[in-house]
Amino acid sequence: MMNNLYRSEEASARGDAAIIVISLFFVGLLIVAFTSNPIATGTQPGERAPIFTAQAYNGNGWETFVFDDLLTPEWSPNSTGDAPWIAVEFLDTDCGYCKKSAEDVGNWAEQYSSSVWTGPEVIFIAVAVEFVADSSRAEIKEFRDSYEHTFAYVDDLDVDIAGDWGVGATPSYFLVQPDGIVAWNSGQASNSIGWDAVSEEVFSLTDYTGDNYIELNEAIEQLTMKYGGGTQ
Repeated sequence: MMNNLYRSEEASARGDAAIIVISLFFVGLLIVAFTSNPIATGTQPGERAPIFTAQAYNGNGWETFVFDDLLTPEWSPNSTGDAPWIAVEFLDTDCGYCKKSAEDVGNWAEQYSSSVWTGPEVIFIAVAVEFVADSSRAEIKEFRDSYEHTFAYVDDLDVDIAGDWGVGATPSYFLVQPDGIVAWNSGQASNSIGWDAVSEEVFSLTDYTGDNYIELNEAIEQLTMKYGGGTQ
């Protein structure tokens, strides 16, 4: 009987010790999570955006889309021409956050078009990936049409483009200078820096809303109007 009691107490002690060890492990994970800097993902400000050629849906059908055709290699911060900037969104048609932000993205695409925007034109494109669940071109078409977007939706269901750009989550946003250099990336560790093409270094952007997160439209407002390149 004493032996049984001893074994019971020993098992209980081991159980309590295991619980303590597990608890300390999770506390350690929380400490790391809240004290470590977030990991930056995607092509970073100052780096050249990877070019690609793929099929894209333009509202009427699928056609060949060449990213390089949007670029103006001779652009510089002192340019006075009408070279457009490029806003790139990586999305998944099954991504809840992508659906939630789709209306805003559509509004921004209209707001920063050459017909209403006094700054350099911003061309929007969406790159549709398959991260969450099985998708298809039919779903890409349905997603674009349901939000009445007017910009091209690129088929990247095999995630080749996303891999080249270093994108692992959706939605991810990039703002690319006319010459192909990434000026801003929503996946930065701080998400609050842009690329200064004059000094060739990053600088802090202003958070208009005070929520400690720079939205795509805030990056567009501050970066495109910093230089020439449009009818300012």
